[in-house]
Amino acid sequence: PIGIIAGLTIILLGIYLQKTSATFPQKLNWFISSSALFIVIGSTFAAAMVAIPFNSIKTIPAVIGITVRSLAFDYLAVIDKMLELAAIGRKDGLFALEKHAREIEDPFFSNYLEQATFERDAKKLKANMDMEMNNIMSRHEAGAELFTFMGTYAPAFGMMGTVIGLIVMMYGFDTGGSGSVAEKFADLLQGMATALITTLYGVVFANLVFLPIAAKLERRSINELRHKEIVAQGILMLHAKEHPILIKEKLMNFVPKELKSKKSENKDSD
Repeated sequence: PIGIIAGLTIILLGIYLQKTSATFPQKLNWFISSSALFIVIGSTFAAAMVAIPFNSIKTIPAVIGITVRSLAFDYLAVIDKMLELAAIGRKDGLFALEKHAREIEDPFFSNYLEQATFERDAKKLKANMDMEMNNIMSRHEAGAELFTFMGTYAPAFGMMGTVIGLIVMMYGFDTGGSGSVAEKFADLLQGMATALITTLYGVVFANLVFLPIAAKLERRSINELRHKEIVAQGILMLHAKEHPILIKEKLMNFVPKELKSKKSENKDSD
């Protein structure tokens, strides 16, 4: 929301700074058109309904909610928890981890840690985790693809609206009748300006709303899947009863470099 508001503010400031004799409310009124908005938004959603299943369209509010919510993934906290569980597992056995699994809030972590206490075949355990991560990735890709589609279509429908406006304007232009030719051409130029608003709306919605949301969804998907991968690899190593030092070394490879540096700085300050 902050980015969208900032973008709209910059656009409005750009309109305000245009040097004309008109006041700012008059200039702002030049860029308001309900028909242009209807054409761009309506056609974009209609095209999205053609391209992807309607069930995906219904998820738009939920997907937008994901982009607004703060979804921070604490990779280092997960690794610390894994090391704690590894020490318990080596000391008391895997069955001792079952009660700890129920205390974990993350459903993925809790569910597969509990499975690790009774599933003897590591390949089956890994296959189950991989299947769920693939399903999560597919859902994320569908959400990002929806907004990518709309970001691709919006400018095209903006151009379509402009063409519609120009056709209507040309057919409505009549050099005969009352009024001077200069007045008629003035009306023609105003009509051309109104027609171009649709293109503006298409570009703004595509590049300030739809495509940035798609990019944000892709970035959040990468972060969540990295979190799930750390959990999955940690559980497999717990299942194999590997030493906590080895577990830490392997899992730290998944942590972004900036987080590793931050952890090192915290240790130095302590």
